[in-house]
Amino acid sequence: MSSPAVVVAEAIISKNAGPQADTISRLVHELRQPLSTIEAIAYYLEITLPADQFEARRYLTRLRKTVEESNAILSKAIRESQNCFPPTEPCG
Repeated sequence: MSSPAVVVAEAIISKNAGPQADTISRLVHELRQPLSTIEAIAYYLEITLPADQFEARRYLTRLRKTVEESNAILSKAIRESQNCFPPTEPCG
């Protein structure tokens, strides 16, 4: 799940960015929706699995790490879109 700071940063970027960056911002938002669901399900399974389910826990750890990495890639896409597609109007 995205932190409040990331959500605010994405909103600011989207507001001040040109149309290409805005499109990228919307795409990133749409991709984060299923990632948040996957992360929530993994968390639920992690807290409800019996402690002796080592293999399942290993897969859940791997799944959560993959979600974190995917979110990092999406955050980078937001940052890069801001650099590649400067604002069409002055920020402020």
